Amino acid sequence: MSTTTYRQRWVPRIVAIAAALALSVTGCSNDSTDTPPGGSTTSGTQAEKLTIAVTAPATGINPASVNTAFISFVLPAYEPLVYYGPGGVYEPALAKSWEMAAGNTAISLELRDDVKFSDGTPVNAAAVKASLEYCASPDSRNALALRDLESIEITGDYSLTLKLKQSNPLAMNMVSQELGCGMIISPAGLADVENLTVDNPSAGAGPYMYDPTQSVPGDTYTYVARDDYYNPAKQHFETIVIKVIMESQAALNALVTGQVDMAIGDISTAQQAAGNSSINMTWRPTVWAGLNLIDRMGELNPAMGDVRVRQAINYAINREAISAAILGPFGVTTSSPSAEGHDGWTEAAQQYYNYDPEKAKALLAEAGYADGITIKVCTVAWGGLDILVTAITPMLAEVGITLDTLVTTDEKAYAEGAVNRQNSAVAVGYGSLPMFRMGTDLVLPDARPFNGFGTDDPGAMALFEELRVASPETAVEKAQALNTYLVENAWFAPVLFTPILLYSRPGIGGLDISGGRVTVSVIDLYLE
Repeated sequence: MSTTTYRQRWVPRIVAIAAALALSVTGCSNDSTDTPPGGSTTSGTQAEKLTIAVTAPATGINPASVNTAFISFVLPAYEPLVYYGPGGVYEPALAKSWEMAAGNTAISLELRDDVKFSDGTPVNAAAVKASLEYCASPDSRNALALRDLESIEITGDYSLTLKLKQSNPLAMNMVSQELGCGMIISPAGLADVENLTVDNPSAGAGPYMYDPTQSVPGDTYTYVARDDYYNPAKQHFETIVIKVIMESQAALNALVTGQVDMAIGDISTAQQAAGNSSINMTWRPTVWAGLNLIDRMGELNPAMGDVRVRQAINYAINREAISAAILGPFGVTTSSPSAEGHDGWTEAAQQYYNYDPEKAKALLAEAGYADGITIKVCTVAWGGLDILVTAITPMLAEVGITLDTLVTTDEKAYAEGAVNRQNSAVAVGYGSLPMFRMGTDLVLPDARPFNGFGTDDPGAMALFEELRVASPETAVEKAQALNTYLVENAWFAPVLFTPILLYSRPGIGGLDISGGRVTVSVIDLYLE
């Protein structure tokens, strides 16, 4: 297949994987940023309005149930206990101070005593405990974020201690905005959780309050600065408007004409935006797209239980050709799920599998499959994942690997195909995260939907447990060891990182996503 054909089929679709994540806060950040410390504007003044164009509507406004890829719709209105800042540092928010116990087994929080929810009630230890317990309950979509929480002890009117079931080096994520549950819901909101929707005012303690009277769900979401918010310096605008513009060219046009201040871009408009001097563009490779080789123990297909077969799949893929055709100058190929800037990344892991069809054939022959094999694969007609499988299929066929592909058309059927043990591989798009987080999602035997056959690999689990209890001095080394193991043992067949692209008008600050900062938060944006 020619590169021209690849380009025609891919450009409109593949980067949708990354688009929903562009304003979320699911990534790790290790670099400094152009946002001033504490989130204050450089001028110290509050601008009138910020309007942001996004590609998809809100899936909800309840921190306990929102898909964290859409967390930007929640964060302006719901203050977290601690804020994971753009510099990769945890900053005080509802909690003015905290202490991690030795071994990462407990967090003691001291709350501010001058914060109120939007309904005027105080944010105290009892309210925080109730919100966390709700988010840890089966009623919460984001309960997995608190899977390590064992108990909550109130130690004072404005202090409490969270005890964990086991060590967790990223335990602070639980009480930050990253996973949803750290954003606290008021007692009144908890009393009527069915009304925590975009049709009703928000029930948080954030710098803004969601105003349904100025919003049109599915189109426009409006957040108004609260007069009684405890830290006005974090309110960079009087009003924040999130505007849904699904078509990328329309979003770019809206930015050029001044209808919006920032927009999420994609590859179909990237070259146009890059050539426009009136637009600032920031981009970062973030979401790896490829195959998740879930039948690693050979339960459905014995061939998949042989690491040489999984390695052959990786060697058979011409990543450079696909990336160049799809993403052009914005393409970054990868053999690794960990992106540069995250703790598990190494250059060796990212470049581990070069394109070598002869080596792929040799590995298949060594494994006893010189005559070829057939693998069942599940994909979905969304975000370009179906097109990705189509592109890979002839490359694998060249070395003797035939893909028997199931293309699902909705999220439910796709999720079912990932866990029903009827497919040996699943097409996937997954945003790079700190290695312990990725280990939780990808490596643990009970991780669903990404570990569909419940692979319990002693080698991977041993490295994961070493990372769990690692000291700050050894954490990066342990993270790299786990990532390298997953790459060498071909748990996956990543192809490329799709980029997050952000377009803004001049004068908008807080958009630096260099290094480990792969996402931004709407409340970090300010007028320079």
